[in-house]
Amino acid sequence: MDIVPNSGILNKDSATFVGNILRIKSVKKEDRGTYYCVADNGVSKGDRRNVNLEVEFAPVITVPRPRLGQALQYDMDLECHIEAYPPPAIVWLKDDIQLSNNQHYSISHFATADEYSDSTLRVITIEKRQYGDYICKAVNKLGEADARVNLFETPIPVCPPACGQAYFDGAEHLAGTLFATIGFLAALLYIR
Repeated sequence: MDIVPNSGILNKDSATFVGNILRIKSVKKEDRGTYYCVADNGVSKGDRRNVNLEVEFAPVITVPRPRLGQALQYDMDLECHIEAYPPPAIVWLKDDIQLSNNQHYSISHFATADEYSDSTLRVITIEKRQYGDYICKAVNKLGEADARVNLFETPIPVCPPACGQAYFDGAEHLAGTLFATIGFLAALLYIR
């Protein structure tokens, strides 16, 4: 009987383990995945069974951009990526106060797989008091983790998200008005 995993528990030179029992010592999160047990006696096609191994582990957080700058009165998105199983509860904190959706903040969570989640905190129309450190915190039954994102003031807006659709729509409208005005003036000069 061969047991073929899609993870890294077997040495890199081997893709199979021969035997009817596969023992995994000191299971790690990297050992999770689907293992295929194939029985073949050389007489017929053989038989195959899948075994899915779930490994529970405490949250691990990564922050793609730990320092972000943005001008006053513009929006900025702060992000953190969480790996955990079972899926964790995720919160954002500023000055030890848990944030919630309101006129100043918008929080969204997306599960990209059973053990992966992305969380985004949008700081809306930034005011001076909103600059500083933000904490992304994840908790499940096996533990907790947190990561810090620093938001600081810049003299000019950073795009995106500052230059959202409204900004571009305004620029297109302004350009259209400018071309129409130039066309009108050129027509007046031609008529004279």
